[in-house]
Amino acid sequence: MPSLLATVAFNALIAGFLAALEFGGSFSVNLVFSQCVGLSIFALLQLLLRLPLTGVLRGAALAVGVVAGAMAGGMLGRMLTGVGSSPDGSHEAQSLLLGLVFGGIAVGFFWLRQRNTTLEIELQGRELARLEAEKQALAAQLRMLQAQIEPHFLFNSLANVAALIEADPKLAASLLDALIRYLRSSLTRTRADGGTLGDEVALLTSYLDVLKIRMGERLVYAFDIAPELLAAAFPPMLLQPLVENAIRHGLEPKVAGGCVTVTARRQGDSLQIQVADDGLGFGEAPGEGIGVANIRARLSAIYGPAARLELSSEAGTGVTATMSLPAGAAL
Repeated sequence: MPSLLATVAFNALIAGFLAALEFGGSFSVNLVFSQCVGLSIFALLQLLLRLPLTGVLRGAALAVGVVAGAMAGGMLGRMLTGVGSSPDGSHEAQSLLLGLVFGGIAVGFFWLRQRNTTLEIELQGRELARLEAEKQALAAQLRMLQAQIEPHFLFNSLANVAALIEADPKLAASLLDALIRYLRSSLTRTRADGGTLGDEVALLTSYLDVLKIRMGERLVYAFDIAPELLAAAFPPMLLQPLVENAIRHGLEPKVAGGCVTVTARRQGDSLQIQVADDGLGFGEAPGEGIGVANIRARLSAIYGPAARLELSSEAGTGVTATMSLPAGAAL
């Protein structure tokens, strides 16, 4: 429809141009002729472009379409206006001129449109290939992150189970049960393509339950998240490395232990999530480990510049990790 409307408007411009040159008759006569010729060529070209022709055959077919459309449009114009063939051939010349002008522009227009369509298809193919490569890279990063987290955590937990079997069999059973629940949640979460913030909270709860048994009263944890935010789309394994860092580097080395709190708030178009602890803080260390680097890379790949992760700390006051990402972004 846009091409048809553009064709009609262009035909009217040609009629006005010819009338201004006092060529072929009045504006109304020129308008009828230009519309008949232009629309005839347009219709033929539309039909010819649907044929499975390429290269020279397509070019020849378009040339024939221009000539045939000009001739058919000229005959139709003479029938509608009642203006017959003139002795000096002015009307025939008018039809030929209209056909050549409109036909050349129409062929160029359709060629450019087809070329743009081809380029768009190629670009879409390249974009799909790039997105697939990024998806594979993200999956590899997630597997690497899981491989970094679980051995340390799993071996320590199993060592605690072995130590508790004789000393406190009931507590050992509770720890083993919590560990199984965590591993089940972890495998489900890391193999999922997407998920929600609620899924991530369930995984963190299982993880912290295990650590709570291991650390006892030295660990306190809390979640401060509005219920409606639990359904928000959220990539897997973005929060656990932050919680693991808070406990491993902030709370475990601290004799009295401490508290880790996960909060989530919607601020405008952003979802802001914080993981805060009251542990030892960075101190002399920079606090930028592999886990944090992986999170930044994944945020950049998924959300681009719309997402960010910021860390803040003072020695002895703990660390606050703040993650901001688009609230309604699809994964």
